Amino acid sequence: MQKFIEKLEKLLMPLANVVSSNRYLLCMRDSFSTLLPFIIVGSIFGILNWVVFEPTGTILGPGGLNLGKLFTGLEGDAYMATGFVAVCIQIQLLCGAVVTVTLGVFSLLLAAVFGYRLAKMWKADEPLLGCAVALVAYLLVTPHQVSTLVETVTATGSTGLTEQFISAMPISYFGTSAVLTSIIVTTFVTWLFVSLAKNPKLIIQLPPSVPSAVSKSFAVVLPVFIVLLVVTFVRSFLLWIGQGAVNDVLYAVIQAPLLNFSQGLGFALLYQFLAWFFWWFGIHGHNVTAVIQNMVYFPAQLANQTGEANYIFSNGFFESTLGFVLALPISIFLVSKRADWRAVAKLGTPAMLFNIQEPLMFGIPIALNPILLIPYVISPLLNTVLGYILISAGIVPIFKYVVPWTMPMFFGGLLGTGSVFGGLYQLLCLALDVLIFIPFVMAANSSAQNAPVEEK
Repeated sequence: MQKFIEKLEKLLMPLANVVSSNRYLLCMRDSFSTLLPFIIVGSIFGILNWVVFEPTGTILGPGGLNLGKLFTGLEGDAYMATGFVAVCIQIQLLCGAVVTVTLGVFSLLLAAVFGYRLAKMWKADEPLLGCAVALVAYLLVTPHQVSTLVETVTATGSTGLTEQFISAMPISYFGTSAVLTSIIVTTFVTWLFVSLAKNPKLIIQLPPSVPSAVSKSFAVVLPVFIVLLVVTFVRSFLLWIGQGAVNDVLYAVIQAPLLNFSQGLGFALLYQFLAWFFWWFGIHGHNVTAVIQNMVYFPAQLANQTGEANYIFSNGFFESTLGFVLALPISIFLVSKRADWRAVAKLGTPAMLFNIQEPLMFGIPIALNPILLIPYVISPLLNTVLGYILISAGIVPIFKYVVPWTMPMFFGGLLGTGSVFGGLYQLLCLALDVLIFIPFVMAANSSAQNAPVEEK
């Protein structure tokens, strides 16, 4: 076993180090992390909108706690006609506005933040210019017209609907379906701008007497002009060949197939396996698999949040399985007599309640421990299968809302799905995980390397 681990370590460590230390992927990861507060706040307002204040929803509706009847004493049409429901609807409109300007324009925010971080990584003299250029370029590839149906009256007096175009930008091009477009456009535009800005032949030099701020602005006029010219040409070319917006092409060719492929159970299991297998090696597995998360499962989560789709596998789904490691200290308390393991479990359990596994990972240790390899990797896989079955059967709702990954078990599932069945799913997974861990914890007790029996 030790030789097998050493061979795997030699094979996987270089790959993991390359992926987890790649500057571009780190910029992408940090950009998503920067926007996480907006996602969480938007999700909170989404919960208020669709769960708390929805007159027929989980809290107020007859299919849930039915508190609406408790507050008004009415039900049915009489309840829907009350002033209480009218106030709830007005509050929903306000909450929906917050959801729109956080989750509804996520790709636009991503273009700005990602452009800044890329410009900083590529040593731009003024990283904020990279942010601005990426933002302008993204807006440039977005359609500037929206079609609408207008009622018209013909010469004979009959009425009909005529399609007309108005000057506006469809907000759908700023939302979850444009994440890949935002990443690709921002990467290309920022790289081109920084490269051109470092070319001394393209820099406009002004006399020393000109203020520094003005001089820096004029210095990049030509790079900005060339970048926007290239972007304009790409957009015009797509229009000439009848392909529409850049986002439509990229979504149809790349993002939609990726999202659909990632919703397969096999791909989800592979993602889980890679993440936790690298964790078992002591490597931050979710850093290694961040590119998969950011490219497919984060957009899937946002699509669930905004109601554009109903994806089973999303960020929220996988974060609901983080607490499986809590099964290890529970198993230790139930069947282990190892004094060292029990001591570490006592110290690590409070952190594990908030899905922080490092005290157990390096204290037991889990990392590179052959006895715990199988339960540590198998548990999240079985949890994934169980979640897939329950959600597919309609027993547990999809994970629609983004909650902090440190949310304790049960509450994370409850808030993430907007249903008590989401919390019960997490508890069911924990019970299953304990059954998986117990035989291996018992095997550790009989190991020749056991620590002395704890004194009583």
